[in-house]
Amino acid sequence: MPDNQLLQLSKDGSHTLMSEKFQVTYHSIHGAVTESNVVFIDAGLNFLLKDNYSFISVFEMGFGTGLNALLAYIWAEKNQIILVYHTVEAFPVSKEISDQLNYGDILGHKELFQQLHRCEWGLEISISPYFSFCKYHIALENLVVKTKADVIFFDAFSPASQPLLWEIPILAKMYKILNNNGIFVSYCAQGAFKRNLKTVGFRVEGIPGPPGKREMTRAIKDQGKSKYVEISEDITIDLVIESIVTGGGTIINPD
Repeated sequence: MPDNQLLQLSKDGSHTLMSEKFQVTYHSIHGAVTESNVVFIDAGLNFLLKDNYSFISVFEMGFGTGLNALLAYIWAEKNQIILVYHTVEAFPVSKEISDQLNYGDILGHKELFQQLHRCEWGLEISISPYFSFCKYHIALENLVVKTKADVIFFDAFSPASQPLLWEIPILAKMYKILNNNGIFVSYCAQGAFKRNLKTVGFRVEGIPGPPGKREMTRAIKDQGKSKYVEISEDITIDLVIESIVTGGGTIINPD
């Protein structure tokens, strides 16, 4: 069933949405941009900077408003690190709503932000020499990922709203697609969720959260294998790294 979203203004002046289907907001009412910067950019991408990456593969659970993808693009350009960004979304935001979101105005990339929403599902595009993007319109449990990721942005709705996404089979799937020493970041700090992460093999850290939330979660994939495996095979992601590194593919001008 499609979801309807209601536009709301968060405390830092950026928009969030209320999902009528799940009765939760997409981002924190204490500040949407602030939350995403703390949880995904600082705890995720900035955490990897110390390891001198020149290329980072990102997998995001929940494209949603597109805010995390936009912030990742800005980060890649600033740090001149190649990011390949793959994201999945089961309930896309309507064009009517995405056109009203103010992230592009606030962050200075309005046309690029609109392009993230308008581009074709399942088609990888090169937006700049440092940022490649692909989104998939499918439920995570039906997605087979054959590439590896260095960081997972896990931005599903809360465990109370989407419980299956926070249980062992899905988390084992996330563990499997991460490279060794890859990281998994989420705003959620629920005890049962962290125990499930440990069960599938992650080393789990509770770290300070964004405004309004005392703690968030970062999990690290150490050497070794999970004893759980993914079982669904509805779609496959194939990432052609060579075309990105050499500058091939479709170039979309963000102007």
